[in-house]
Order: sequence, then C-alpha cells, then structure tokens
Amino acid sequence: MSPTLLLVAALLGQGEPSSPQALCLYKGELYATTTIAQEYADSRWVVRARATAQTDSWTDAGPEYDEAPWTTYRIEVIEVFKGDAPRVMTVFTERNSGGFYLEPPYERFDPSVEYLLFLNPTNVRTDHPPEARGTARVNYNCGQSRPWLDVPLTELSALLTLAR
Repeated sequence: MSPTLLLVAALLGQGEPSSPQALCLYKGELYATTTIAQEYADSRWVVRARATAQTDSWTDAGPEYDEAPWTTYRIEVIEVFKGDAPRVMTVFTERNSGGFYLEPPYERFDPSVEYLLFLNPTNVRTDHPPEARGTARVNYNCGQSRPWLDVPLTELSALLTLAR
C-alpha cells in the first residue's frame, strides 16, 4: 500500500466507513488539485447559486450521529451549467475540516454572495442526521466550488465550454 493510502487509512479509521471524513479526499487522493473539467464530469449539477437560509446543528446530534455538527443551506439556483437542477435546493455539509461552508469563517452567511457549486445528491450514511436526506452536497469540498467572484476567467471560460 502506498504511503499516502496508509496515511489516509490511518486518519479515517480503518474498518469504519461510516465515520465522518474530516479530510479532503478526491478519488482516494488526499488534498488533490482538481480541474473544472474533472469536477464537471463528476457532478450531477453545476450551478451558480446563493444561500438564502442556513440551519446549524452545533449541539450534540446524538450518539447515533457520532455527535457531528452539521449545517444545511437553502440555496437559490441562479444559473445552471449542468443537470436539471431545481430552482431551490438544500445543501448539506458536516462542520469539520472537510466541510464546505457558504459563509466566511466566523461570520454569518451573506445572501448576496453567489457561488459556483459542483453538486451531487448526498449519500446518506448511518452517522448523518435525518436532515441530510434529500439534500445535495459539494462534490469535493477542497475543489472547484467557490464564491463566484473568485472564479478565474480562464476557469469560467472552461466551464462555459463544457456547458455548451
């Protein structure tokens, strides 16, 4: 087994696939650098959206949920680049080092900030709260999803080419 895979297995707790994954893993690679094209191919929906509501769970979610805090965001889809995204969606994320947040660190979310989001349906695990059902989640929390104004023009051009 490669040193990277050994590290990942040790950090994730071998034999516990339902434990929270507080790392940035992309197809087995720790802290991978992805491209717009890779994440576009991996995602069911690619959208420009803004968060209109945020619900945090900072209290114990209970032992059946591994006491992991989580957040859901209600998002309004402004533009669709891939998929048949509904106008309003709910995005789920754990509150850990691998989470994707639609607000700046230590601040409240700002409904005027737009995001480029690469989304997939949430694969609900046994340690997820019931609120995770029927939601979407960011394809790769350390990848190409980001505030819309932070998308470089070259990457926006690549996205528009893919969306044709």
